[in-house]
Amino acid sequence: MNGAVIGPKRLFVPLPPLGWRLVAVGYVLLEAVLGAIAFSSDTDHPRVEIAAFVLALPMVVATLPVIYVVGAISWNVRDAVDGQPMWPVTVTFTVLFATTAVLNVLVAWMIWSSRHRR
Repeated sequence: MNGAVIGPKRLFVPLPPLGWRLVAVGYVLLEAVLGAIAFSSDTDHPRVEIAAFVLALPMVVATLPVIYVVGAISWNVRDAVDGQPMWPVTVTFTVLFATTAVLNVLVAWMIWSSRHRR
């Protein structure tokens, strides 16, 4: 039995095939890497940033306010620290893009499981 029992009524939700899960993990890692590269230095990386945002669709639309606010806070922290290190910005955007990718995977899993319920 390949699935998960969730909720108070013990609803059985099938897990996606292993190949699908590996693709999902790869996708989340790719988004994290793109976020880290795009915001790793003061130098602009517009192509990488655009790729990260496009690959994060559709959930990036819903998380954009959070990305904007939390990203602005990380830039302010960077500017407040002596030497202006980029690591607060890099870590913040890596986590934000990875989280957005996880949300995309969860939405895809909900759609997939709704079509494959027993």
